[in-house]
Amino acid sequence: MNTLSTTICTTLLLSSVALTATNTEAAQFVAADNSPSTQICMAVSSNRPSQLYTTMRDLRISKTTTTDKLRCNDMSIAKFAGTYGFNKTAKYLNLETTTGTSIQDLAKLDQQTIMVVAGSK
Repeated sequence: MNTLSTTICTTLLLSSVALTATNTEAAQFVAADNSPSTQICMAVSSNRPSQLYTTMRDLRISKTTTTDKLRCNDMSIAKFAGTYGFNKTAKYLNLETTTGTSIQDLAKLDQQTIMVVAGSK
């Protein structure tokens, strides 16, 4: 009986890990060009605050300019980060992304989607 419960728990654990891996690989973000605004949008899409900090520092763009003036794919940074779930970089930029409600179709996430990211001109 103990072996059966261990097998069931292991199967459930592996299933949840596989589901999580599928969800994180559902979208791949590709830069539309090499403009500074697109570089920052790509740094936001990395969801790594250290990469965003380095990109902003190298381009000499402040947090205020990024949050107030920059648009990614014709969306504000807050909406862009909230739509695609970039919570870590949104937190670094002091953006509130948890106020909206959305429904995700998990069956749709099985295929890999390539998203082209373009910054504001």
